[in-house]
Amino acid sequence: MEAWQAELNQILRQIQDLYLEGPIVDGWLESHSREPEIDSSVLRHAEVDRLLDYIEEICSTPDHPIACETPRTGYRLCGLNADGQLWSCPCPPDQVPSLSLAIARHQKLRQLLTRKTHIETRLNQLAETLVVMHGHLNEG
Repeated sequence: MEAWQAELNQILRQIQDLYLEGPIVDGWLESHSREPEIDSSVLRHAEVDRLLDYIEEICSTPDHPIACETPRTGYRLCGLNADGQLWSCPCPPDQVPSLSLAIARHQKLRQLLTRKTHIETRLNQLAETLVVMHGHLNEG
């Protein structure tokens, strides 16, 4: 029990330190090119067979915009809003490193919060067991 409490305190310190390090961003970076964009939401939810057909179409059509893609020219920050809808906004190249760190902090925060919840659940279960045992001892 003491080890769990010590680990919980350590996790709480790590969470606090993470917030002090800088911004935390729930999202991801995507690169984009000058070519016209394809509606990626259609591809994300497409059937596997349709995706394979699409890839074959790209490969067999030399003048397809994707087949002769130009070098990447920029980035955009993407994420999901509370309703699960995709959002994105341009990300200047000079902000990519700091946004990458902010995204990494968010991923680390999620791991710490998951571990924190797990330990708190175990401690609560232990406390409930002790209360029940205490009640049985007082009855006897």
